[in-house]
Amino acid sequence: MGVHGNLPREAEYTIWVTDHNLTPISQQVDDASAVHVTLRHNTVSSGEFTCPAHPELVAAARTPKARAVVERDGQILLAGPIESTPSRWEGARHGEHDGGDLTVRFADDLLLIAGRSSFPNPAQAATAQTVAKWSRTGTPAQIAWDLVNLNAGPGALPNRRVPRLIMGDLGGIGGTSTTFTTRFQMLTDDLRAVSALAGGRLGFRTVQVGDQIVFEVYEPVDRTGAVWFARSMGNLLSIEHEPEAPSATVALVGGQDAGANRTIIERGTPGDWWRLEVFVDSAGANNLTELQQAGDEALADAAEVQRLAVVAVDVDGTRYGIDYLLGDIVAVEAVPGMPDVPDIVSAVEFGWTPDGGETIKPIIGAGSADMLNPSAAEQQRILRMLSRRATGAEIPLT
Repeated sequence: MGVHGNLPREAEYTIWVTDHNLTPISQQVDDASAVHVTLRHNTVSSGEFTCPAHPELVAAARTPKARAVVERDGQILLAGPIESTPSRWEGARHGEHDGGDLTVRFADDLLLIAGRSSFPNPAQAATAQTVAKWSRTGTPAQIAWDLVNLNAGPGALPNRRVPRLIMGDLGGIGGTSTTFTTRFQMLTDDLRAVSALAGGRLGFRTVQVGDQIVFEVYEPVDRTGAVWFARSMGNLLSIEHEPEAPSATVALVGGQDAGANRTIIERGTPGDWWRLEVFVDSAGANNLTELQQAGDEALADAAEVQRLAVVAVDVDGTRYGIDYLLGDIVAVEAVPGMPDVPDIVSAVEFGWTPDGGETIKPIIGAGSADMLNPSAAEQQRILRMLSRRATGAEIPLT
């Protein structure tokens, strides 16, 4: 059976603009010519819509701190800060009295959390810090919840709170207790690092509910027994599969002191692989727990991986919102005749036009979302972060 193709289908999209308190400041946009939304797992999602440049809408969209909200079939699909509002007028196409077209590009509210750094002591201003690092022991879900609450949520300093942000219930998410430390890192980077401590099986997101933004930590649902992407299903467009052996299986972690007095611990075992040692310099660690964490993080970075990048098609049996959701774990036939590879739905692309209807394209693979452009604002922050880390500077991102 061949690829069916991403056939358009009917869906109703509703769009409006709000202020930073989530109060609508525009009329509903009912004449959009195109809508594009890309949802991303554990990173900032993005969207854009194009419509006639009515003066009232242009003024609303260009209001400082304005947000865009896109509903799909009565449910909010994406909502968050407007990043850019390019407009275009062509005399031959629009005519003298037409305002031209307006494109509104926006991110989801996770962008505002990405815009916070993790303070060593979130109860003190950046200029009044008295401790070197923030440290918390608990389950990864609780650590993630605390990071956001203390740096962007109701528990943060008043001038650092994201407007209308509340903290969702952890809902009994379990996990092994661990210790996490950080200092002036991008908050979403810390959240991804915490998720890695849970084996990558921890998700985080923002959702607009009424006039509030809810930060949620959740466990992706394992649907590998029910949702399958394979050539014979006709729901694959492309697939890249690259299994990779570990680059290290044992971490030798160096702590404080020097020479024969230096603390050295060993983490990890070769298991089915060769013994491949890596030295981890962790002279700044204050205790055994931090040394163990440094070794475990190094081994996680060097571990065996099943690198998968899949572009799929939304068809009967594998429908977004019915059979799977963003972040779910599904089964992929990487190579016919070989065992299926489980991996995460890392992104979902939506496209809609009034004449063509809706198309949906899931992207599967923990690193597959990297194939898609992130929100412009977070992209710039990531570039600055990498630049600063390359020079060794410990400067909070602003």
